[in-house]
Amino acid sequence: MKNAWLLIALITLPLAAREQPIILVDGGRSTYSICISSEASPSERRAAEELQRFLEEISGAQLPIVTDAAAVSGDVVLVGKSDALDRLRLNIPFEDLGPEGFALRTAGRHLVIAGGRLRGTMYGVYAFLEKLGCRWFAPDASRIPKMSRVTVASLDETQKPAFEYREPYFTEAWDKDWAARNKTNGAFTRLDESTGGKVQYYPFVHSFYEMIPPSQYFREHPEYFSLIDGQRRTERGQLCLTNPDVLRVGVASVLRWIASHPEATIYSVSQNDWTGWCECDRCRRVEEEEGGVHSGPLLRYVNALAAEIEKKHPDKLIDTLAYWYTEAPPSQVRPRRNVRIRLCPIGACDAHAYEQCDRNAYFMRNLKAWSQVTNQLYIWHYNTNFSHYLLPFPDFDELAADIPMYRRYGVVGLFLEGAYPPGGGAENAELRSYVMARLLWDTNANVDQAIEEFMQGYYGRAAKKMRAYFDLLHRQVRFKPNGLGHHLWIYQQPGAPYLDRDFLRKARGLVGEAIRIAGDDATRQHVRKAELSLEYVELSQAKQFHVNQALYGPSDLAALKARFETFVKDARSFGIQSLHEGRDLKDDEEEFSKRIKPYSVLTMENSALRVILAPELNARVLYLTDIRTGQNLLREADPGERGYPDLGGLGLFVFPDYHARPCETTWKVLASSASEVTLSGTCPNGLNLRRTIRLKGNEPVLQTETRVENGGRDALPVALQARAEYSAGLPEDPRLSLSFTRQDGEAVDRTLFSAGVETSGSETYLAEDRPAGEWRAFHRQAPLKFVNHFEKDGVARCAMNWSVRGENRLSLALWSPQRTLAPGEGFVFRTDYEVER
Repeated sequence: MKNAWLLIALITLPLAAREQPIILVDGGRSTYSICISSEASPSERRAAEELQRFLEEISGAQLPIVTDAAAVSGDVVLVGKSDALDRLRLNIPFEDLGPEGFALRTAGRHLVIAGGRLRGTMYGVYAFLEKLGCRWFAPDASRIPKMSRVTVASLDETQKPAFEYREPYFTEAWDKDWAARNKTNGAFTRLDESTGGKVQYYPFVHSFYEMIPPSQYFREHPEYFSLIDGQRRTERGQLCLTNPDVLRVGVASVLRWIASHPEATIYSVSQNDWTGWCECDRCRRVEEEEGGVHSGPLLRYVNALAAEIEKKHPDKLIDTLAYWYTEAPPSQVRPRRNVRIRLCPIGACDAHAYEQCDRNAYFMRNLKAWSQVTNQLYIWHYNTNFSHYLLPFPDFDELAADIPMYRRYGVVGLFLEGAYPPGGGAENAELRSYVMARLLWDTNANVDQAIEEFMQGYYGRAAKKMRAYFDLLHRQVRFKPNGLGHHLWIYQQPGAPYLDRDFLRKARGLVGEAIRIAGDDATRQHVRKAELSLEYVELSQAKQFHVNQALYGPSDLAALKARFETFVKDARSFGIQSLHEGRDLKDDEEEFSKRIKPYSVLTMENSALRVILAPELNARVLYLTDIRTGQNLLREADPGERGYPDLGGLGLFVFPDYHARPCETTWKVLASSASEVTLSGTCPNGLNLRRTIRLKGNEPVLQTETRVENGGRDALPVALQARAEYSAGLPEDPRLSLSFTRQDGEAVDRTLFSAGVETSGSETYLAEDRPAGEWRAFHRQAPLKFVNHFEKDGVARCAMNWSVRGENRLSLALWSPQRTLAPGEGFVFRTDYEVER
């Protein structure tokens, strides 16, 4: 009791005395002990141990850890909620701090670090250590200052996190110690009981078929699944969300999830990762009632399910997505108290603050609308190039602007999706995770200072050069006059304008100099790892195919192979196992071996057009070049695209129906001349094709005619698709356009992108909506138009797909009627392509 009164007396000294700095350590010695409750939570115990550990590392002094049940005398650091803290009557506002907030106070000669028992006190210790200069940049890089004297100025502050859910989703950010020390609490981190746990999901996302598996239900209950084009389907489909039995089965599944995964706080009831929404009358009626959006049936379903779950588990949350086709909010229904919406800006430009870029106006409209109907909004933000994890991705200006912007709109949780394969290794993963963690905790964090601190701590003597490289990269995307103003997309290819030769030359020079001046092996490895991103861009661009006489292939295949093998070896030396989402390095090796080789080509030419065809690449027309201007009007695939070089151009594809995957077709040349090529094609199911491609005299017209015939013994369903991918050749100007006259005579003339519209889209035209025999793809600033002619009655549907993300691309697809051919039966499908001046 005597010691307790001593503490009270010391704490209640006059204000002037309390304002004197605390000398925590002097000359490597300390009079202080660390006091925790005898009933401390696991994270409070960790907090005390971490404080002891790092103070010793800083100063050489080891402060003993004692409990409030033991005799306490002398100077103390009070860590966490304890009886000793209560006896001192400090009135820490624990209820206001919540589970993760904390208070830092000096009281007389004593230091108080106390907060929420779940994780708050632990975070408070790390915040205090940061005040001493500690930083944890990456799992293998930190800054712990050295000082024999540790003083603490007067403290009286509280902190709470800006967001309740904070997840930088990079492999490098999953490390338990890094995540705890940087105050993240995401589901994929390796945080455990000792760190106060984490926010846990089950399952994490895209759960419809986990909730109602087609393998279990489709045979007896096809009505549970999407009606698509008049037929119930599971391949690339969803659920029929207005079917009452789908609700019943869904509720039962979620209750089973809760029973088997009680540790989770959020259960995901969310659409599969594709389109295929249900088109039944009930679902369409709900869409109409909710303003014509697909999110209407989804949110009504999720609300109904959440209401049932709440009856038995009022503490559990249900999560769903506002993603892709459900991104726009419904007009009537509102999320229930126990529902979390995760809004996903998958089509946004990530170079620029969303509020300042016209490519992102559509998303800001959706964000504002959702923020008006729920105060429980989560965001699924994108922070890497998913097609190319190593591609330089200058999004730090955008992050610095938009994480605070989200908070202004009432967002309460952020999942920042980056690269997550085993081994990690994505471009700037460590720096990006560090900066995101600081902003997730405090949206007022100084991002430039955090970047500079990281550079100094991670790159040492090479920091100045690496910062210069970082700034050079970001100047490629910053708006003029501070930069070149290029846009940035999460599926951009290595041929992107911001990665031009001038940038690569300058970047190589800076990073090369950084390697030269690095002072130690660890720093040199950090710089070398960063250099892999530039090597990856150069390697990808070197894969570009060219036509050389009668061959189509890379300029120097032998050198390219050697370069590729060296790069893969170097990547593996850093533990990198994947360069793209969903693919391993071995997949890249197999694809390179299979596809990167020379292919024979045929050339046709008249006075207006030059046409180059690659029979081995699905009989694809690679180039349709206007002789007078030299412009190729067909999209040339980027060598970084998966499946390259069998992409782009103009081709004919065989499908069983309009929604199935295409049949593999093998083509052979039957005859060729300067103006006409005839090919034969075979499919494994017995379909045979004969395709003729010819130039029409000296006109700028390419004619195609394809006959398909059933050469098998059984009836076979078939639909042919003729698809041409038009490119305007103006990647930075989004005025891509489409025009046609409908079957009913109505004229259509559209510029596809404008501010407030998404940056890509697709439409299918049926019946009277179809073009009446022709449609045009063009660019408002280009001199040539690409015209697709066809027999009006020979085409059942016309589908277009477009994008202004990194390139101006417009795909025009014509579908034949879907037919079932008896053995020996066939039909002919004709389409023509004209260059119009």
